[in-house]
Amino acid sequence: MNSSLVELRHTLHAHPELSHHEHRTAATVLAFLEPLGPDRVVTGIGGTGIVATFDSGVPGPTLLFRAELDALPIVEIADMAHTSTIEGVSHKCGHDGHATMVCGLALSLAAQRPARGKVHLLFQPAEETGTGAAAVLADPAFADIQPDFGIAIHNMPGFPMHAMVVKPGPITAAVRSIVFRFAGRTSHASEPEKGENPSLACADLLRECDALSRNDASSHDFRLVTPVHVRVGSVAYGVSAGDGEVHFTIRSWDNQGMTALQDEMVAIAERLAVRDHLALEVSTLEEFYANVNDDAVTALVHGAAAECGFSIVTPDWPLRGGEDFGLFTERFPCCMVLLGAGTDSMPIHNPSYDFPDELIDTGVRLYETIVRHACS
Repeated sequence: MNSSLVELRHTLHAHPELSHHEHRTAATVLAFLEPLGPDRVVTGIGGTGIVATFDSGVPGPTLLFRAELDALPIVEIADMAHTSTIEGVSHKCGHDGHATMVCGLALSLAAQRPARGKVHLLFQPAEETGTGAAAVLADPAFADIQPDFGIAIHNMPGFPMHAMVVKPGPITAAVRSIVFRFAGRTSHASEPEKGENPSLACADLLRECDALSRNDASSHDFRLVTPVHVRVGSVAYGVSAGDGEVHFTIRSWDNQGMTALQDEMVAIAERLAVRDHLALEVSTLEEFYANVNDDAVTALVHGAAAECGFSIVTPDWPLRGGEDFGLFTERFPCCMVLLGAGTDSMPIHNPSYDFPDELIDTGVRLYETIVRHACS
């Protein structure tokens, strides 16, 4: 195990930053990369992102390897030398480990450039909010990258340590949050008929949208509607409420199913608003496209994993979680690999979770082998 990489991971873990605020994190990664002499470094892509390029100087494929920079607004429950020093913020998804693995690939490429082609190492901001990939892709600096294909690893507790969980097609769900805001008119609580109270519309929206769920992971038309927040009026007992809002997070195995599900929910809300004489505002946020693995790129990853001797798990269905890399899979061929972090590990986003250091070398070895196969 490379001690400099473990030290880097621990430094990143101890100083986490939230989405779009990853300034110190980016600086730490940049300080690690610059002495390695990449042929080009782009900073500030998508806000705080970095792209380091290692170019063989020989025509060949262009590869992109992506890691994430941001942490989560979770209070860490742990007693470690590298425990978070930032109150209320911690790396509970393993982005510190993902970034370290890509830095490990940088070490390898610095020692030996690819035989042909070029390799871009992308450190992306704001994965957790579903806004970072879009910001990177919209940045004019990304137009110069034009990868032939992209690879990303996300650690995944619940699978055997070091196992490569990968399959062609969807590997993670499409996920989106949607907010419905009803605006009516307040009145005295003794005269509710003189106002428009959205309480029944909110209640009916919850019930009718719940009926849209098909919570069967083995179904091709899997869809899940989860209420996450409801508010109606205020705590004022003499007032009949005049406004209310309902927040959902919704999931589907593919992007087309996500669009259809949202359209059905909006139609329900519009009908209820007309019925109860309410104005309606609908907004979406934290949108994660399904990660759809390209057949050829997945075969490349599968072959590299087999050569390294890693066990390979082929799940029957995608995982329900969302991952911002899905927007890259919409733009060019990609493969998202889920890396087993142990069957007895704390789950990601748990206050006690910590990325296993022993996975760093696993990820680096897979990346090195992919580069060698693709660029030989």
